Amino acid sequence: MTDRVASWTVELSQFHLKFQPRMAMRSQALADFITECTFSNLEPGEVITISESEAWVLFTDGSSTSQTGGAGIVLTKPEGFVVKQVVKFKFPATNNEAEYEGLIDGLKLAHKLEASVIDLFSDSQLVVKQVLGEFKSINDRMATYMQITLKLLQMFTSWTNNNVGRSTNQWADALSKVATSDIQ
Repeated sequence: MTDRVASWTVELSQFHLKFQPRMAMRSQALADFITECTFSNLEPGEVITISESEAWVLFTDGSSTSQTGGAGIVLTKPEGFVVKQVVKFKFPATNNEAEYEGLIDGLKLAHKLEASVIDLFSDSQLVVKQVLGEFKSINDRMATYMQITLKLLQMFTSWTNNNVGRSTNQWADALSKVATSDIQ
């Protein structure tokens, strides 16, 4: 093996090549981006129409540890395009606060992407029931989170809020765990 490297070094030395390391990039992020952003070529003047009767689907989950908190967001367009987002908090949060933060960030993302009809899914029964008005907020912070969420929901023409099991919410759950891990 050493002989091969030495012979290649001699052969290539005439070209004065210099090695420049690439900037750090997570290969999976690049692969996911390429996979999700391969669009078909449109003819000039061709317009894509988006049906507003179809709902966007938003899965959110929050996670907290004694040191940090985070949220995972999975937003799917009616056409099937999926946006996955990890949010790492720069403040301590309880698990319920992390759940609300994930929902709020997911709603802001959906609004920025011009969603008008949205179906929400969360494995937090407390957050789902509070937003639906079935549970009361006994804590001022939870009441504030609920008010912010309800104000954001007014930006959509229609929405549903659904409580699902953790197994159904596995992608958002996994992303929220990444947010609270030591991976940077």
